[in-house]
Amino acid sequence: MLKMEASKVKGFNYHPGYSTGAMEDWLLFDYAVWERDLTKGKELFPGMNTIRIWLSWNAYCRLGERFIGEVRQVVELCKRLDLFVVPCLFNRWHDPMVDCDGVYIDHFLPNSSWLQKYGDPFGDYMDALAQEFRDEEQILVWDICNEPFAYNPDFPLKEVVQKYELEWLRRMAERLRADGVTQPLGIGSTGDEPMATFEDIFDVYLTHMYYRGGSVAEFEETVKRFAEEAKVNGRPLITSECCWGAFDDKQRVDMMEVSLRMFQKHGVGYIAHALCYSGCADLHDPCDGRVTEDIGNLCFINKDGTLRPYHDIINRF
Repeated sequence: MLKMEASKVKGFNYHPGYSTGAMEDWLLFDYAVWERDLTKGKELFPGMNTIRIWLSWNAYCRLGERFIGEVRQVVELCKRLDLFVVPCLFNRWHDPMVDCDGVYIDHFLPNSSWLQKYGDPFGDYMDALAQEFRDEEQILVWDICNEPFAYNPDFPLKEVVQKYELEWLRRMAERLRADGVTQPLGIGSTGDEPMATFEDIFDVYLTHMYYRGGSVAEFEETVKRFAEEAKVNGRPLITSECCWGAFDDKQRVDMMEVSLRMFQKHGVGYIAHALCYSGCADLHDPCDGRVTEDIGNLCFINKDGTLRPYHDIINRF
């Protein structure tokens, strides 16, 4: 089970500033940047106790044991800073402006791609991580995949593909358990799926709840529904992404305040997106690359290392 009460989880997602996607987090790995940013995060946000990091199968394929060693350095840094770690193994969220690396349909749809010509491409990656970290006390929960089922509503093959994606998620969870990991497992759901979708796979319910403006009452009903569903099913609940973005600092903080107030009211732990300014999608301003206007910038710490205006509001929660 979790090493701390789920409602007490307070943290951030993190990509280093030199990166434009999860693979670059590791291919261009710079320990000094991670140390500077996470240390600054603890200074600015003393209540921060958890960091969600994005791993990369593609980086492992290129770096092998060097990749495992880099992740080990990060885990040891987090241990020193008293931060639990939520490692995200795979990613199914993709961005048309700055894609983040990750898994595509041909990774798991049978006979769809040469990617599968030697069988499961992810076995060595899973085994190597489990061998190194299966008893690691600093890992709070393994996030098997970020935002599976990321389909357009009118995707004509949704039912077919979703079936195989769910089977793939189940295989990944079974592989970790067969490899002897002692930490609980979760799936970073978009929030559109009921808990029952993954109930035979995960131990901790990780979901994403973004308040984007509009009806506060409707958002509270969403938070309340997740909290009640978790209670009925006897599973811990953490929102592993929250706090919608904006280029306007005050606008962003107004939305953030609603989210954090509802999480506090209904006993939901959270991991906000995201700690630092970065080249990754939705973590920078237009001057530093392509952006999605209706998402804006989700960072808390500016490019120069200063606190983004008004964003210390999170310390109240």
